[in-house]
Amino acid sequence: MIDRLQQENRVVLVLTDGRSDITRDKTPLNTLCGKGIKVGGLGVKDYSGRQPNHEQLSAVVCKSDPKPGFSFVLENFAELLDDSFLQNLTTRICEDKKCPNYKCPISFSGDTDIMLMMDSSASVGQRNFDSSKTFVKRLAERFLSAERSGRTAVRVAVGQYSRERRMEAELTSNLTLLTSKIEAATFQNDGTDVTKAMAFAMEQFQKSGGGNRKKKLVLFSDGRSQGITEAMLEKRVRLVSEAGVELYVITVGNQVSEANLRSLVSRGRSYDVTYAQRHLFRVPDYPSLLRGVFYQTVSRRVSQA
Repeated sequence: MIDRLQQENRVVLVLTDGRSDITRDKTPLNTLCGKGIKVGGLGVKDYSGRQPNHEQLSAVVCKSDPKPGFSFVLENFAELLDDSFLQNLTTRICEDKKCPNYKCPISFSGDTDIMLMMDSSASVGQRNFDSSKTFVKRLAERFLSAERSGRTAVRVAVGQYSRERRMEAELTSNLTLLTSKIEAATFQNDGTDVTKAMAFAMEQFQKSGGGNRKKKLVLFSDGRSQGITEAMLEKRVRLVSEAGVELYVITVGNQVSEANLRSLVSRGRSYDVTYAQRHLFRVPDYPSLLRGVFYQTVSRRVSQA
């Protein structure tokens, strides 16, 4: 298999618990060494929490080679899907800057309108609201610079909600205008009403006269909202879905209403785990919005038909 790697810069990733029984397995740990290959060792703690064997992991990644490899130690296999880990891994692979572009370009196959609704409630705070604005600018740039088939047109709008709802920028394809509008958005520092935020977004889509354009709503929400019941939320989500709007939710932190988050990504129907996982994004805190490739993950899912 190694002989099939034709490019000058060859990389092999080895996923292991870092523990090999060298008395039974006679294949040497350094079998990939001395072949002009950069070896990356991804050592994952086993089910009992034991650390990978450091000496064996070092042997696998050819630390004494002219082209030494690298290694990561992960707490569990779930960390393999973490955006910050993927960014760090890509950086180590491409240290010589001769790798292909890993920006993961996105594309749209049909006319699409996207609305980004930021949470401006008091629980968010000014600094975190500013992080939201920076993140939204990154999303807008990704959407408006995406590849498009034929004469496909993409428009992006930005709003915010607290007790009141505001449109910061109407649907537009002008990134310069959109960016300036986002930067000018001010923090409300008030209560939260997520059902009215969705109703407001629906009104904006209707006013835009989108016709057969695909409609996507990206909503910041922790699921908590004053004065709503689960039935009220499910009804509003169902109306959004019936209007042909695909709803995505970004939730930050662990002070959330899990029941309401499930309702938000349910389309107002029986809970579909696969659908929900594709439409709900979680980060541990607001700074994490700006780390790694999270914005690429969000934009890629939203751009998919």
